Amino acid sequence: MSRISISHALAILLALPLGCAGSSSSSGNSQGVVTDTLGNIFDVTCTAGLCTLVARDPYIVARSCTNGTGTDSFVLALDPLLAIYAVRMPVSGQVQLGVADPSRPVACTSDADCLPSLITLGGGTPAYACSNELCQCANAACATPDGNPLTYDILTLCQAEILWPTRCPYLTTQPFASRIAEIATLCGSKDTCATVPADCLQLSAAAPIDGGGQVPTPGVDSGV
Repeated sequence: MSRISISHALAILLALPLGCAGSSSSSGNSQGVVTDTLGNIFDVTCTAGLCTLVARDPYIVARSCTNGTGTDSFVLALDPLLAIYAVRMPVSGQVQLGVADPSRPVACTSDADCLPSLITLGGGTPAYACSNELCQCANAACATPDGNPLTYDILTLCQAEILWPTRCPYLTTQPFASRIAEIATLCGSKDTCATVPADCLQLSAAAPIDGGGQVPTPGVDSGV
């Protein structure tokens, strides 16, 4: 796919005003560990309302592939889907997420993998719980008004099995380029979207196929 068509797809997708929020327990540095959907383990440090991460594998390095001044870093995005982003950290000002930023969901096997003691809502309620092996919003307080996933989160789901970029550009590499075009077709410029492309990781497990309850009678040719 050409750079022109990719840029057009990104123009269709609305640049949502999302940022990274810190945990409610802000007394000093807070430590935790998360794992992405590729199995990479990251150490988490939250300071001054921002959670940054460092991969334990020295070959996993943040590359935002974004122009401008600043330093590339991994950060936690506290959206309905807990996600790891590679972003360009500005010298000053707020961190802004972009649709082209590399991102991966935080994977889990239990609620304990979703930093329940670190990321909390009012009253100390954990913000995230493990659902379909992904850390997802566990409270209506972080759900979207229409109940649909954020378009940003769909972009993250569609990168779940793609390796973190080792060089730039990232935006035009496959299969990410094709996934962006799919999402642009499905979601347009909406902040939220009801459909996750079928070739991307899903937020919920697929419903079992109903075979109608018909069981072949023993000794009778079922035609299978």
